[in-house]
Amino acid sequence: MASKIAKILVGCILIFQTLTCKSAEIAEENFADRAKAGYFPKNSPQAKELLKELEPIFLKYTSFQGDFSMQIQTQPPNKQNVFLDGRIFLSQESGKIKIQLMDNFMGLMFSELIASKDRIEIKPSQSPKPISQPMGDILLVDPNSGKPILMPFPIIYQYLTGDFRKEIESPKARFHSLEKRILLERQDGQYEYFFNKDGLERIELLSELRGIRAFSSVKEKDPENLHPPKSILTKVSSLKDEKETAMVLIKMKKVKRTSIPESVFQF
Repeated sequence: MASKIAKILVGCILIFQTLTCKSAEIAEENFADRAKAGYFPKNSPQAKELLKELEPIFLKYTSFQGDFSMQIQTQPPNKQNVFLDGRIFLSQESGKIKIQLMDNFMGLMFSELIASKDRIEIKPSQSPKPISQPMGDILLVDPNSGKPILMPFPIIYQYLTGDFRKEIESPKARFHSLEKRILLERQDGQYEYFFNKDGLERIELLSELRGIRAFSSVKEKDPENLHPPKSILTKVSSLKDEKETAMVLIKMKKVKRTSIPESVFQF
């Protein structure tokens, strides 16, 4: 199924060729250092104290709609910067998110994505029917090299929706109370959630199965410390050679915090 989606996305990504630029590169950001010790199980006093401290964070997650710009930076030997515009709709009640991508010259929409906790549907404008897959990675294609770029959508989804509370309260989670980090082993890889006094700061993924290491993190906070942040950076690297494959920077341009009707989540 992923290959079918990749083939359809090729047509969308080819549009990017007219939107690429060699300047305005995304500032580099590194992965966090691994904590060597200090993790406690969920039933420990340290874990309970950290979870209690994090409770107010979840009150910040509300339904919203907004406009954003997106920059996709692929790495050498075919380094390119791609610029897009888009709209986003998030229902906190249902956990559904809808993303519409448009070129930033004509404003024409060429792809839509609707996702829930367990599923992703993608519909390019030239396709009569959406393609559906379980929640997971999305394949983008470098328009110059034709090389596929694996984008770990689950960490982007969790960051935007805040749908990670059940994850971090799992009995499998391990808690580092001093650094406010929560480590969780899942079937598809190791996820680590980093918090500060204002909320979720970063999600990191290490997946031997998929051969990638990735993170999504706050690049710029909202001035009023609300969700979503002003900008979110996602970086993907290969475990094979530890080389960075892509960075994606999403900048929110306008956000309206409001309830989103279920009818929005249709193609």
